[in-house]
Amino acid sequence: MNEREIFEDIKKLMDSEALVTARLVESVTKTSQLAAGTSPEITELFGQWLSLVGGEVKRMAEPGKELSVKETAAAIGISDVSLLSILLFLQRRGEITLETVKIGQGTGRNEDICGCLMA
Repeated sequence: MNEREIFEDIKKLMDSEALVTARLVESVTKTSQLAAGTSPEITELFGQWLSLVGGEVKRMAEPGKELSVKETAAAIGISDVSLLSILLFLQRRGEITLETVKIGQGTGRNEDICGCLMA
């Protein structure tokens, strides 16, 4: 490797670390905001929402049938990632069993990272 290649590799590493740092700052900030706003009423409302959405997911998830993540999430009005989280939540509670997973082509971006951090 010549000096230019080493410099480019270091620059890429620094850029990557800057994105990670920004993501950590964003996560800490959001966690602090959520903790400050958490009250028994908010916790109860979230539990009710999760119960309602979870019930809708269970209604749409017929045993033995395939479930389109994209179509189901759109029909309920949540993101694909949220639907997957709810499916895992329901499985952990023993309410459903995920039997198969079909893998598709990725989008090339981390769904958990805000688009503002990708620039």
